[in-house]
Amino acid sequence: MTETPLFATFRGEHFAEAASLARRLAPPYDVINPTQRAALAALDPANIVHADLPLATNGGDPYAAAAGLLQAWRASGTLVRDPVPTAYVLRTTARLPDGSVRIRTGVFLALSAEPFAAGRILPHEKTHAGPKEDRRRLMHATGCNLSPVFVLAPDDSGALAALLAEVGAAAPWARCEAIGASHEVWLVTGDRAAQLARAAGAAPVYIADGHHRFETSVLFRGEAPEPWRAGAARTLAHVVSFRDPGLAILPTHRIVQGAPLSREAFLGAAQPYFTVPADAADATLTVLFADCRELPLRLRPDADLSRVRDLSTHPAVRELEVAIADAVAIRTVAAGLMRGAPALGYTADADEARAAACGAECAFAVLLPPTRIEQVRRVADAGQVMPQKSTFFAPKIPTGVVIRTFAGEG
Repeated sequence: MTETPLFATFRGEHFAEAASLARRLAPPYDVINPTQRAALAALDPANIVHADLPLATNGGDPYAAAAGLLQAWRASGTLVRDPVPTAYVLRTTARLPDGSVRIRTGVFLALSAEPFAAGRILPHEKTHAGPKEDRRRLMHATGCNLSPVFVLAPDDSGALAALLAEVGAAAPWARCEAIGASHEVWLVTGDRAAQLARAAGAAPVYIADGHHRFETSVLFRGEAPEPWRAGAARTLAHVVSFRDPGLAILPTHRIVQGAPLSREAFLGAAQPYFTVPADAADATLTVLFADCRELPLRLRPDADLSRVRDLSTHPAVRELEVAIADAVAIRTVAAGLMRGAPALGYTADADEARAAACGAECAFAVLLPPTRIEQVRRVADAGQVMPQKSTFFAPKIPTGVVIRTFAGEG
């Protein structure tokens, strides 16, 4: 029996006016705080945040409100649907917190919504029930994928990267500045679109971001109502080649809540596991305290980690700085001092972590190096998962470039 292709083109919906994208794109729903949502909503009545992160009004159902908005945008011509299957190429240029500029190019395609057990799509992070239920209810109400799953393709032959470069040499359909980056969009049809789908589909592919969205799509596939069942066999994905030089992962620093701990107390409890390196560049992690001083620590090569409950025994995970920070520095050293596992906050901004550490409600903060792209692949290939909040791929894939509806797709 012929195996279903991993990726396919689709008849997407997008905003009719290319010039409107600057005020209608939004980051993924799960990185938007209430203040940011309000600012995005104020940009335009048709900013995608109104549908992707809907609010209840007058005690109503926010998911039904999202569905009503999408219908109104279609009726007014704000949203249009392409007449033929299309691949949607997006090139994003962004300045990262370290000052470097990254240019990343990928393509929106329809990805098979199949279980991880099939072995063609590999995760690297755990998921939680709450966010999946939210996305499930939104899909049932709207019949759409609004935010994409971010997928990395091995692209060992370089065919995907080459095709994307060829598409990007032509004039784009749309170009805009939005949500802190520059975006260019190409609508690709015909043979070239089919080539992009084939080039992206050498299994296995790897989920970089959007694990909750993907797992919800797998669940939804089994419960979609009949008119949407064929379309629900796939989900919206943005695919980038592992060869893309614009791929970047930011560190996700830890903010440990509680009464401030002293540098001396922490260092004393940490001695069985860590040493202070002569050069801070050799540190496994850096701990920040209320006196605003930094303590670089390096895992001791002779540390007895057999009693560290939460540290994976698999070498692909065990070598991760984020795994050492969570299991050893926080849930072993700090938990012993604080008499219990502390609550955590997360940030990709080192200055935000430093500011939090100097506050009165923070026990300490941990600065981490970024997880490397080859580590993501190694963990996924091993069938393992990383600790929560191990990767922050930047820049985020914008929502609102294209919507994938289930009706009329198979």
